[in-house]
Amino acid sequence: MGECRNCGSTRLRELGFAGTLAPFFLRRVLRAEVRTRRSPHPLKRAFQGATAALNKLTSRIYPAAVVVEMQSCLNCSFLQTKYPFADDAISRLYSDYRSDSYNRERIFYEPDYANYAVLVGPYTEGNLERIPALTAWIRRHLDLTGASMLDYGGADGKYLPAFDGSKFVYEISDIAPEAGVTRISSAAHLESYDYVQLSHVLEHVTHPLLMVREVAKTVRAGGHLLIEVPQDLASNLIADIQRGASSDTLSIHEHINQYSVAAVAALVQAAGLEVVALEPIPVKTPWSSQDFIRCLAQRSPAAS
Repeated sequence: MGECRNCGSTRLRELGFAGTLAPFFLRRVLRAEVRTRRSPHPLKRAFQGATAALNKLTSRIYPAAVVVEMQSCLNCSFLQTKYPFADDAISRLYSDYRSDSYNRERIFYEPDYANYAVLVGPYTEGNLERIPALTAWIRRHLDLTGASMLDYGGADGKYLPAFDGSKFVYEISDIAPEAGVTRISSAAHLESYDYVQLSHVLEHVTHPLLMVREVAKTVRAGGHLLIEVPQDLASNLIADIQRGASSDTLSIHEHINQYSVAAVAALVQAAGLEVVALEPIPVKTPWSSQDFIRCLAQRSPAAS
């Protein structure tokens, strides 16, 4: 049966082969493609040629796909693949993340991505741009002026909140850090920080609970961890999946995990942290409107 990789519960509902692998994900992670093979038999090959136009039309209506088994956690509503992807396989997806080579290859396999490639990252929240909005939200709960701040897995670190203080980004790629941000490329060089953020990271990783437990070690006693993830599925669909009333297939592209507010709350609790603030935040990205789930958690002041 296994366990939920978000909260550790063994109360899982089997959803069957409900996950569809996107073409670029399939190519990068599993090094595979979906193709139609020509038959070695002459008569069958001739028939394939005669019906090629019809097959092309019907394939748009009934496209071939690679599907995987999915599970829903009955404890926290988290959705995951039944069998986790290997970490080294997932790392191939992000080896050149958002670079020109990444965008070219993804557009080749997913032509519609050309409309989004240059738009990823920024969003507005209550008519504020991403950084001012995050800064205002955090300021409602604590003042980070003079604090040490770490963006864990944050590329160039440019999305840290706009408080004066020492700023760091933990990033293993060769992306140059934003001005005023110090890049840390080895986990061995991580220290303890007043504030650490995992912003739009956990939906991409194989085992989010293990990651949060590890990242929490970089938060000083009494310090804070910010988690932000997208909610890609509507709450009513998640509820239907929870009670086994949905037959929808779930797309697996960059996001291999699906979150709800309940799932984030359970994750923080399972990691031994205390929720300070947790809410769905309506945002407007360049191509859609949706909720991002934002949680500010605190490490116990007594933690060693």
